[in-house]
Amino acid sequence: MPDKSSIPFLIAPDYLPDHFSHWYLLSSHLQRESGCTLSLELPAAHSEMNSLLAEGNIGLLYANAFLAARLIREQGWLPLVRPINRYDEVLVAVAADSPYQSLCELPTDALIQSRPNQDIHHIGLRLLRESCLNTEGIRLSEADSLSLVASALLKGEAQAGFFTADIYHHLSKHTRDNLRVLQESQLGNVSHLFVLHPKHADLQDTLQQAFCGMADKPAAALILESLDMPEGFAAFTAEEAEAMTAWMLETTPPAGEQAEKAAEAAADTPAEDTAETADNSGKETAETDKAV
Repeated sequence: MPDKSSIPFLIAPDYLPDHFSHWYLLSSHLQRESGCTLSLELPAAHSEMNSLLAEGNIGLLYANAFLAARLIREQGWLPLVRPINRYDEVLVAVAADSPYQSLCELPTDALIQSRPNQDIHHIGLRLLRESCLNTEGIRLSEADSLSLVASALLKGEAQAGFFTADIYHHLSKHTRDNLRVLQESQLGNVSHLFVLHPKHADLQDTLQQAFCGMADKPAAALILESLDMPEGFAAFTAEEAEAMTAWMLETTPPAGEQAEKAAEAAADTPAEDTAETADNSGKETAETDKAV
């Protein structure tokens, strides 16, 4: 029988504001199907998320591939499931009145504003290199929230910004009218992952079945639709998680010293020590609209 003790279930603050209440529906469904008692945690910022992880009480986590793979590799967390055909994509944007019309036109010493997110850094740098831009002198500057990334572009404090594509496309029309997308990734191979703390290893199969069976149940399928994961979930392995991060790292050639240090420092920082302070995406959307 599954362990009846409450399992803290943490969702990384990378989701759309419209998804907030639907995570509770997902948690309730998983509890009914698995017999586990889950206690949902929706931190408002990455710093809060990392504090919760550092306390050692989180049992179930939904996070980006870098963090998930690190927990699997270094702390023995167990792979559960990934969303099917729901990928993390990044776009590079500039102010609407920027003179730059393509990535290759950006100056070789451009200042790129970004959130403190490993996936965003590496995918963004990959886009720059694939445009044949010489990134040896590229500088990365981290902002605590999406609103600050957008504001830096509009104030001329940075030449371009890295954004998560799904959140960008859900910004208000006013905000998007003041920005212009140069390029959006269409990689289709990096996604957030659900992982399980090793102290709950006996629940791995039970939870995997609960996740993977959702697409076949009408009520559960509605929850998936509300979270923009209509095809449901599939199990994944530790090797597949490592492949996601290795792909981003190995295919991103060395960038300028500051860009390289910013990205690699994020990759080398243990999850429990990382102090990312990006706001919850719901707050980011509201703040960005006010900022611009």
